[in-house]
Amino acid sequence: MVKFLKIFHGVWIMAEDKQEQLKKNLQDGNQWMRILYMLLFWIVLYFVLMVTGLIIFVQVLFALITGSDNKNLRKFAADLTKYINQIILFLTYNDDRKPFPFAAWGKLDKVKPVSKPAPVNEVDEHESIIEIEPATKDDKPKK
Repeated sequence: MVKFLKIFHGVWIMAEDKQEQLKKNLQDGNQWMRILYMLLFWIVLYFVLMVTGLIIFVQVLFALITGSDNKNLRKFAADLTKYINQIILFLTYNDDRKPFPFAAWGKLDKVKPVSKPAPVNEVDEHESIIEIEPATKDDKPKK
């Protein structure tokens, strides 16, 4: 019975810590500003995808009428694709940098990871490691 109370008490303390962290996060102005920017870029993404659909339609018309695509539209679509990528990286918390108009248009720098990657040597306790030896000439399949 004493162990149960200690375990229960430890869980209660941990829950209080999480409640304090949640309260701190809810009062953090930076979190709310990011959420507002995310809503803004979510709306922008919706319109950019509509423009992308329009470009696709126009490019199909160009290809049917002239036999080739429009190079200017293709260049703009390539820039638009980079912009969509920047927005999605920001919305999914994979990049802290805000897309255009807060950054340069059409320039996609190397993405800086938001969180620190796990060390290579670290092994998950639930992960099994299986070593496979390469086959030799003597190892022939039996018929």
